[in-house]
Amino acid sequence: MMEDHEKAQLEAMKKADERAMPTRRAVLQAAIITATATATLSALYVGAGLVTRSSKTPENEPPQVGDLLVYATGARINQPILTDDLPLGGPFRLAFPMDPQTKVVRSQNVNNTLLVLKLPLQSYDPKVAAHAVGGIVCYSAICTHLGCTVSDWEAGPQLMRCPCHGSIYNPRDDKVVSGPAPLPLALLPIRLEGPQIVVAGAFLGPVGEQT
Repeated sequence: MMEDHEKAQLEAMKKADERAMPTRRAVLQAAIITATATATLSALYVGAGLVTRSSKTPENEPPQVGDLLVYATGARINQPILTDDLPLGGPFRLAFPMDPQTKVVRSQNVNNTLLVLKLPLQSYDPKVAAHAVGGIVCYSAICTHLGCTVSDWEAGPQLMRCPCHGSIYNPRDDKVVSGPAPLPLALLPIRLEGPQIVVAGAFLGPVGEQT
């Protein structure tokens, strides 16, 4: 008699478990989904925290009116480029703008890389001559093709060349002579304060990669 009663209890418990199983499965699945979603959201928050946020600082601001042009390379890096440092007929010098008050060199923005050179004033096209002071002109040194630095000087024809893909620029008329560059280098207006070369305005055209 006891065995029959126990069997009946076990049978009832089994049926109850079977009825409860879908509910338990649903709860378990919901728990898994919630845990996965939480983990994913956490990962997104962590990832967002790791993303570098660009911030505007004096070092990466574009050239400002009044900035001095200083050497970007060589033994005299960060020292002012003086008018007598530029040989007539080239080559050019690579430069960065520097705040004359704080001495902060704006070298943390690749588009601030400049080139400055001196040619006979009468050799310039009138458009370029309008921004040449004592035969000195300043251009962006960033190739408009893929953003490489224009660093080669072809002395014979007095042309500026990008070493990456061969784009050639004419400093006298602000034009692309050959190569894949879609636009000329942007002129940067300058003025002279004694022997120092000073930024006098914003770039006259697009700067950097333009493809």
